[in-house]
Amino acid sequence: MPWNDEWSGLADFLANMIEKYAGEMGLDTLPDPDNYYRMKQIKEMYRKYMQLSALARKAA
Repeated sequence: MPWNDEWSGLADFLANMIEKYAGEMGLDTLPDPDNYYRMKQIKEMYRKYMQLSALARKAA
């Protein structure tokens, strides 16, 4: 039995469940993932900046 046939039943089931319950799950109201990752990167850069600033103040 080819690999695709083994998983096609599960894929069909998941597609049907998503189609059936997508409206109830509120997928359209989820936040934009691009904004989430952008904010995560900004916070990480700020944290690194603050660490470098603290090291620079200690060295001075």
